[in-house]
Amino acid sequence: MNLSRLTYNENKHDRGIKLLPQASLAWNRVHECKGASKIVFALWLAQKVKGTILWINEAHNQQTLNPDGIYPYVNPAQFLFANIRRKEDILWCTEEAMRYPACPLIIVNISSFNPGLTPIRRINLAGGKTKENVMVILLTSDECEGVQGVETRWHMAPIHDDINSKRKWRLERLRARMAPPKFWSVSHHHKTGFQKIPQD
Repeated sequence: MNLSRLTYNENKHDRGIKLLPQASLAWNRVHECKGASKIVFALWLAQKVKGTILWINEAHNQQTLNPDGIYPYVNPAQFLFANIRRKEDILWCTEEAMRYPACPLIIVNISSFNPGLTPIRRINLAGGKTKENVMVILLTSDECEGVQGVETRWHMAPIHDDINSKRKWRLERLRARMAPPKFWSVSHHHKTGFQKIPQD
């Protein structure tokens, strides 16, 4: 009996956005990220796409992106912002954006609620029917439980290091349908972008 197909292959390339050699996010699916640096994670993904990026925000959330702050990561002109009041409308807008992919990356910044399984399934189904590459990333609160039905769940937080001035983060894959949990230490430089920090 051949068991090779039952073994996970770290080097298998999945069609999607590849952040690191063993860290990728599949197209046409919903993904989730938590942590103090979840916005940095979203900007990292934004670096990997061409075209307009739709940023959906809860209207009551006063946190906005500073163009000068995000410029080292991505061109602010790529973003289209939508501030929405009702959570039902946030999920509807996300589904419609997935269904008609004018924007390859849809970032949904929500902190007051977690979407239920049914709307996530609807969004995933909408992505499965489109012929274009499109992806949803949910930026959720650490206080909320993980969203059911997402393809992958990530956590990103800063690494405070007084030895040098490089910005560093710990990226952790908490859950994935096709990959085991794993973590990486990464840094960012304005010329070279995000890079994995070799482990000791």
